[in-house]
Amino acid sequence: MENISKIVLSQASGEKIGYVLDVVIDFQTFQITGYYVVEEETENELFLKSSDIVAVSEFVVVIDDEANLEFSPVRTKTLIGRCVFDDKGVFFGHVIGMEFHRNKLVKILTDRCEILTKQVAKISNDIVFVQFKKKRKDVQKRTFPKVSSENVVTIQSLQKPEKVTLATSFYVGKVVSEDIIGYNSERIISKGQIISRSVVDKAKKHNRLNQLFFAIKR
Repeated sequence: MENISKIVLSQASGEKIGYVLDVVIDFQTFQITGYYVVEEETENELFLKSSDIVAVSEFVVVIDDEANLEFSPVRTKTLIGRCVFDDKGVFFGHVIGMEFHRNKLVKILTDRCEILTKQVAKISNDIVFVQFKKKRKDVQKRTFPKVSSENVVTIQSLQKPEKVTLATSFYVGKVVSEDIIGYNSERIISKGQIISRSVVDKAKKHNRLNQLFFAIKR
């Protein structure tokens, strides 16, 4: 996760201040506004603004002066562990991770799937609500001759649901209840075997992910 556990160094004192405990996100824009830092000596939690960061490397976050850090008595609850539901009450798992791009949260990872932040409708203290937009089809108005209502069969078009892609980690470690065969009768995995990452990758190549999903022992 973005800069979590990195050591915080001060240019002014040349000392190690502490380490990054958590990221602070504006849930309106999904921009990173700063970080919570645990102070080395007192173990107090401090708020570090993104604008006060001088440099970031693989292991450390460098700030200008530790005097810019603000004491934070109450820390905003992290997204990790929150339940994800859609507006119909469908459960999409618990949040286990987040992906960032240029200081912006772009994807929420659950133990069941991956969700883009543009699909997030609202975030409360315990719940992340998502909403998937329905695809609309342009319908041209046409004039048809009147017909008798007798012996008329009405056909309703079903709306195709949004596709939610499950993360590879969802499959790994689970046991299948049947053989999965790919193209040219190639065996992807046998009944009773444990799914590995290579098996998931092969299932994707052979377009057998759906079959693999329904073959998981529950």
